[in-house]
Amino acid sequence: MSQDTKELPTGNGTLPNFDVWKQIIDEVKPKLVISTGTAGGIGRQWEVGDVIVSPIVRFDGLKWLKVASFHDASFKDGAPRNKFFAQAKRLFKANAPRLPPDNTRQPKIALSKSMAKSVVTTDFFGFDTSNNHFGLQGLGNVSEMGDAVLGLVAQRMGNNAPRWVAVRNVSDPQIRAVGTLKEQAALAAQIYKGFGRWSTVCSAIVCWALIAAE
Repeated sequence: MSQDTKELPTGNGTLPNFDVWKQIIDEVKPKLVISTGTAGGIGRQWEVGDVIVSPIVRFDGLKWLKVASFHDASFKDGAPRNKFFAQAKRLFKANAPRLPPDNTRQPKIALSKSMAKSVVTTDFFGFDTSNNHFGLQGLGNVSEMGDAVLGLVAQRMGNNAPRWVAVRNVSDPQIRAVGTLKEQAALAAQIYKGFGRWSTVCSAIVCWALIAAE
């Protein structure tokens, strides 16, 4: 939603991102929709390159969406088909040297099964810090700015909605609350700039695994 108008829709109006998803689904008629991209890890357990696969998404609208009816809404779809996840993790190894040298292990795939493990969609640029400055801890595994819109579209389509899932790679981990918030944001951006493309390789592999399982 960082590219949206940042104006709350009135009446029967919808978000631009909502309209795009609805048009794609109406025209393509897919049986599975995957929303994928980078995200910030929530909690110390996540490292750059980890991939969250979540059929559960939620809004954390505290800014320009705070009075929207869906500002804290959540959405859930059925469990994704994960029979090729083990093979996907083996494929991660070829990309692992491109990830941060202070990673302590190979990237992993985490399948979300509860609201506390969801993908969190914010209407502001926020990232997890060790002092929980943006209040993200406990809401989900990662934060980003779009996936809950897909859940909203699917809910409003009812039985006509395709299956959907969010696939998010951790492009920046929890940031230690040292120095100013501006300095912490700069560090998160530096990590993203240096390793975002390589962590995205991991989510691309997981997307392949999901499609191959269809």
